[in-house]
Amino acid sequence: MPADTEATIARLQAENATLRAELEQLRGFPAVAFEDDDDRTWETEMAAGITYADGVSHASARSSGRVLKHLAGLSGARGDAGQIRDSSEFEYLPKPSSEKAQLEADFVRWGYCLVEDAMSPEQVKAQLDRLIEQAEAERSDDKAIVTSGHNTGQLVNNLVLKGQVFRDAVEFAESAAQKGPLVDELLTKIMGKGFGLGCAHGAIVHQGGGLQELHIDQGSVPMPYPPFPFGSLIIWCYSDFSLANGGTYIVPGSHRSAGGATSFHSGSDLVAMLDTEPGLVAICAPPGTCIVTDTRVLHCGGKRTAPGTRYAMRCHYNRHYIRALHEHSQANLHVPDGIYEVLSDRLKHMMGITLNNPDPVREMKR
Repeated sequence: MPADTEATIARLQAENATLRAELEQLRGFPAVAFEDDDDRTWETEMAAGITYADGVSHASARSSGRVLKHLAGLSGARGDAGQIRDSSEFEYLPKPSSEKAQLEADFVRWGYCLVEDAMSPEQVKAQLDRLIEQAEAERSDDKAIVTSGHNTGQLVNNLVLKGQVFRDAVEFAESAAQKGPLVDELLTKIMGKGFGLGCAHGAIVHQGGGLQELHIDQGSVPMPYPPFPFGSLIIWCYSDFSLANGGTYIVPGSHRSAGGATSFHSGSDLVAMLDTEPGLVAICAPPGTCIVTDTRVLHCGGKRTAPGTRYAMRCHYNRHYIRALHEHSQANLHVPDGIYEVLSDRLKHMMGITLNNPDPVREMKR
């Protein structure tokens, strides 16, 4: 028998109340109807000014720093104490793979995955030769960006403007990266279509250099974070990555819970994540691998203790509604005419540029 009108209305009202309460909880506000709160009026709300129910959003741009400060110095201290291990010592952690399902599973569970043979040896050599050439030119012109003491590290900014081989890799052309389309597909699943480029720079680490503080790559975005990343940092490995070689340190699984909730919030016990197996590890990967990370996962540059040099290109990609980060925010407005003319439509979209001012800036003044 169909329910009568009163029973139907009562049921729908109860469902609406439940849904409204859930929506208010998701917004971070108390599940209380505004009209039923005798202490709140438009006059009192306007007099109070801009405030937020979570109590920290008015200073949210600094909130990630307040959480991360508990990790200050730990990457170096744990390295000195021998408490960082190679990721290869843990059988369950990601290994280089070409299987899309495995790569997606690794990314979801651990916050990163390793695309096997993303570049051929010839493609690695072509990009590495050009990176070394550019780095030497910037040093000779006194334009080098030194990233570690005693000249043990160098950053080569904005590689999109410094070689066609880099431009091809940044937009995943098979001519520069044989499994570029697979990386592109993974990033599209992570961020959606039309994602933008945050930065693309070369990282050169000599013996004794490379160490960074632990951080996340969306720390500049105000908290609280939604249950998905705002971007992805990928690393094209031109050299062997390992603990001794200065491979990237990472805390696998620090990005989210099994239920999907983001782990990084004001009450996070980040130190406990380091103390739980596997803790802080150095990513192990051979040359030609592409490391794909979730911007919420804790990581940092690793210190190279072995003789020699580690080379890589780091590219940060953002969801389409986030403007370019780092050096691109200014340098993308000053692209030499000869380079602007050869940029593909997709690369211009990634860089967020439609107009050009060819007057050079910063290290491009040469």
